[in-house]
Amino acid sequence: MNKKLIFVVALLLLLSGCGIISIGYNYADAYLRYSINSYTSFNDAQKETIKQEVNLFMLWHRNRMLPEYTRFLQAVQHTAQSGAALKKEDVARFRNEARALYVKTLQPAVRPAAKLLSGIDAAQIQELEKSFAKENKKQKDKELGGEQGERLRKRAERTVDFLENLVGGFNDKQLEQIREMSHKLPFATGIYIGQREHNQARLIELLNSHAEEGEIAAFLNSWLLTPEAITSPEERSTMHGFEIASDEMIVSVYQMLTDRQKKTLLKNIQKYIDTMQDLASRS
Repeated sequence: MNKKLIFVVALLLLLSGCGIISIGYNYADAYLRYSINSYTSFNDAQKETIKQEVNLFMLWHRNRMLPEYTRFLQAVQHTAQSGAALKKEDVARFRNEARALYVKTLQPAVRPAAKLLSGIDAAQIQELEKSFAKENKKQKDKELGGEQGERLRKRAERTVDFLENLVGGFNDKQLEQIREMSHKLPFATGIYIGQREHNQARLIELLNSHAEEGEIAAFLNSWLLTPEAITSPEERSTMHGFEIASDEMIVSVYQMLTDRQKKTLLKNIQKYIDTMQDLASRS
């Protein structure tokens, strides 16, 4: 249903401390069930199906995906430990690999989601549509509200918070440089939100037309594998520009890190690796 639900589990470790990762992952099945059930009023049989499918997904995820996340972070760790200057090519490779992990994580959920969605009734579809609209409005208010300058400021602060969580605090000069670089990035948030709204609307159309499971699954797969297919050439150019500029920004930020900050980054990467290996060993 909402791709973000399972992606939260897939890369949870990149967004918070290791202790929270372990606790969060161990309760991820309950979180996923709660999140999915919050989109519409499923009946008891549907809720039981959701429970079973989430349990199967989490078992698969622990056995198959955690080791892949570990290998991904080990590759990042190896690059950071090499002492060589970080290159745009390195960042682009890691970005593409992260995208591939994202796709691989979500693909097993496509068929169960399609099967579940093909069986919901008109009232449930209407409720699902309202949930989509509520979620989109919340994100728009948060990330697109206010003047352009305020949106750029908020994006910069989110970037600073994310980076400081990985490398520790920045000094005033570093903060000024990071905020300046962030302000210069193309603003593509509205395009990504528009993509999601378009695909959600198409999904609702399919459900209202009583599309069969296979057709819904094909659509969900296209949404996952080729999200850019619905964008205009101008939008694709903006998105590509954002990716390239972001890669360049990461290289610049890494160059400005102090030895202490680089050691903190390596320490956090190792903690993430240790946590994932520990979680995988409990399967």
